[in-house]
Amino acid sequence: MVCRLRRSCIVLFLLLWNLSLVFSQEKDSTTYDFPIVFDLDEFEVTASRIGFDTDDFIELVLTDESFYQAFRNIRFLSYQSSNSIMFYDKKGIPKASMNNIIHQTSDGRCREMDILKESDSGNYYKRKKYRYYTAKMLDRLFFTHGKICEEAHSSGKAPSNPSKIEQYSAELKRLIFDPGEEVNVPLIGHKMAIFDPEMSPFYDFTISNKRYKNQTDCYVFSAVVKPKFVQKTSKTVIKSLNTYFDKETFQVIARDYHLKSNTALFDFDVNMNIELTKLGDDYVPVLIEYEGDWDVPLHKRERGEFEIRFWAYE
Repeated sequence: MVCRLRRSCIVLFLLLWNLSLVFSQEKDSTTYDFPIVFDLDEFEVTASRIGFDTDDFIELVLTDESFYQAFRNIRFLSYQSSNSIMFYDKKGIPKASMNNIIHQTSDGRCREMDILKESDSGNYYKRKKYRYYTAKMLDRLFFTHGKICEEAHSSGKAPSNPSKIEQYSAELKRLIFDPGEEVNVPLIGHKMAIFDPEMSPFYDFTISNKRYKNQTDCYVFSAVVKPKFVQKTSKTVIKSLNTYFDKETFQVIARDYHLKSNTALFDFDVNMNIELTKLGDDYVPVLIEYEGDWDVPLHKRERGEFEIRFWAYE
């Protein structure tokens, strides 16, 4: 009997497989024609070998909402965060930076944000406005101006007439929270759908057994471009994607990405790393790291990096 998208079934499968290793006398040498390989504790076994549907784990990645919910939780909490952003010229020399510490206060519905400390250097601002588009996006996603109130179960509907930055923000959110889904970006959007039949042949998909930060036992679902396609840069956009699932709860607790593309419209090379932690019965972000080099129409090339750390949640 095949389990379909049921976490209890996945847990049962993994337990049974580990038990089978204990009682088996030798490794079965039978080979199978199956595109996705599970890598568990240095043993490799194709999913069809023991009747488990590998689509279950892919669908977990595609349908997971816990990662998004962790970020949504911070809208209703008080916390502090440090934000550090740096931009470089084409020789890799720093040319602008900003560092601040903010304190968000929330009554559970409405939130406000105060800047406790801030410093900047170089040409970070232009006439008191952000000079860099990355800085604008960072502000859009994580900073609050004035008092903002919203319902805990908001419909999440997009504005009827979104501005360009609202459109880009929406697509960035999809990229972060819905990896493997097609995004509305010309020439590259369909390449983000790495689990579709058109794109999956370019990737190796594996599940590994790791201890994250020496604290949490995890199953890590990885999608990495196959070695023979690494040099064929135009074929793929997502070069690697690793999602860390807590073994006990299947909550996503971390995710890292490498995206790269060079087309007539878009030229970018971006790495991101995001970590969550448990707060009571919920999860919240504790670290966001970004390093990117990109050039898109109507904007100057930007080479920058930023780090956000969250703490003192209440």
